[in-house]
Amino acid sequence: MPVLDTRALIEDRVEAIRLAHRQTGVSRAQLDVSGGVDSSTLLALLVRALGSDKITAVYSSIQSSSESLTRAREAASALDLPLIELELGSIFNDIIDECRRGLRVAGYPLAEIDARNATDPTVLGSIRSCLRAPLGRGLNRMSGGGLRHGTGNECEDRWLRFFQKGGDGEVDSNPIAMLSKGEVYQLARALEVPRSVVDADPTPDLLGHGDTRNDEDELQAASNGIPWTYSRISYDSGKYIKVGTIERLSRLLDRDDTDLLFGNRDPFDNQSPELQHLLALSALTFPKFDTQSRLGFMKSARRWEAETRHKMNPNCPSFGDRATLLSARILTNTLPGDLP
Repeated sequence: MPVLDTRALIEDRVEAIRLAHRQTGVSRAQLDVSGGVDSSTLLALLVRALGSDKITAVYSSIQSSSESLTRAREAASALDLPLIELELGSIFNDIIDECRRGLRVAGYPLAEIDARNATDPTVLGSIRSCLRAPLGRGLNRMSGGGLRHGTGNECEDRWLRFFQKGGDGEVDSNPIAMLSKGEVYQLARALEVPRSVVDADPTPDLLGHGDTRNDEDELQAASNGIPWTYSRISYDSGKYIKVGTIERLSRLLDRDDTDLLFGNRDPFDNQSPELQHLLALSALTFPKFDTQSRLGFMKSARRWEAETRHKMNPNCPSFGDRATLLSARILTNTLPGDLP
């Protein structure tokens, strides 16, 4: 299993968070809580590191699902932590109306804008995400001030960068950035995050559709049908029951020490030695996929990386790295075999 020692992983992340707060001299922390596994896991780590009285936890609903609120409440309740709940749906509608008015007055064609918003729901979804960030930081200041921690994991931050730069990416740290989504699930179970959170499908809940539209739906739609998926675990055993294709691609990158896939030269121009090398590496991490499928994943990943490179933030620390956890035999890059 990718997490070899969950107890050691908890101790490592808790001590890393404590050290960061000692070094900055800041005793408090703030976290935006979504009801998803990443924020619930980080919330549990923060409580262990700092104590529940030092955490400002904020749930902001902007036409969000009742299910996500229920899960956020369950996660906070399990930690005996007060949850600040904001209902921003009507405020969001007013802001969008004002944006449309401003665009109309400036001469922009509203029919085209409305059609774009209807065709691509992530346009308004990105605004929802960006509205939450300043409110979280504001509540942080109002409640005493602290470090604003992020919840990005390896599957969403490494090459895919599946986050909103001015929204959920607007943070002071990402303490679980080196962990794949599957590893976050394993960590969540070890931290006794409620089962309802671990079993729920990951969703940004930013499109006004609640849980009917999840992350994998969005990723596949945005990549023209390439089946990008997350790993999942059994809550009962803690073991992987599915290895996600995003995690498989990351493990391919670990083997590609010459950076062929994301280098300046396009590796897919012809049947070059570089392409043959990538196909050989991909066969190790995508063993049940044929050559054309592996090519599809690699081409899609190259496009994603190029299009999201502007989101990189080298000043957002993770308080450690994956290599250290691998050396300590807390994690492994060996994926479980015989799994879909």
